[in-house]
Amino acid sequence: MKLNKMKRKYADRRGWRRIIGSRMTRKSFMWPSFHGEAVLLIFDDIKAPLSVIYGGIRTKTVDRSFSWLQLFPASPAHFVLTAMFNAEKQLVQCYFDVTYQEGCDPDGVLWFDDLYLDIILFPSHDLYLVDEDELNEALNAGIITPEMYDLAWRTARCLGTFIKNNPDHFLNLVRDLRSIFTD
Repeated sequence: MKLNKMKRKYADRRGWRRIIGSRMTRKSFMWPSFHGEAVLLIFDDIKAPLSVIYGGIRTKTVDRSFSWLQLFPASPAHFVLTAMFNAEKQLVQCYFDVTYQEGCDPDGVLWFDDLYLDIILFPSHDLYLVDEDELNEALNAGIITPEMYDLAWRTARCLGTFIKNNPDHFLNLVRDLRSIFTD
């Protein structure tokens, strides 16, 4: 993949041609286990389902009536968590984007600047670190600075250690928060 600029991703997934119709709801939370914004994106209509393969297992992450719960922590945690749920509201996977910064556009849509490195956590507790090649390419192309590169690795290591020591923390959190949203 040829990189030429840092990727900014929006909670409404604007520009993603796979989505034909969706609904988005945003809520603020001040729970002991999560302080920040949660955005639920429900896919009403899509062009085609999307599946990914990790550890030799194919997992469907996008289809009609699937939903993505995106957590934007209040403090600068340098990650955004996207929990993917199937049409029956069962958790499929948690996808952690390591971020440089997060913000909100003039229309109130949350966004983040992606630092390429990602962590995927499955309900089975299987854990994967991915896209190291994209992070290295971004550094070599001058898209990110050495300090941003180091931030990405520090964040990923810290997050990975936390997940390994508390494997159910995020799994339970996203299930609890998802149950609060009405479709």
